[in-house]
Amino acid sequence: MDNVTEIVALLRRQADLEIAIMNDRRNAVATEQELEATRRRLFAHPQALNAVLQTARALRRTPDSVSVRDVTDFGGLN
Repeated sequence: MDNVTEIVALLRRQADLEIAIMNDRRNAVATEQELEATRRRLFAHPQALNAVLQTARALRRTPDSVSVRDVTDFGGLN
């Protein structure tokens, strides 16, 4: 479940960074670099990412609003 915990945190961070890029163009380059690093870390755990995305889809929520408990309750990564 450590991977799911990291993926949930990374998806929330990704959403925050995307909002920051849209709202603050002064620091866009640094923020985009951080966003790219976040995405690389997301793809390092494909099974956990898939479990979170499937849970979000099943719950009809955005991936950044899914909790680790939601994933475990849904049955992801038993």
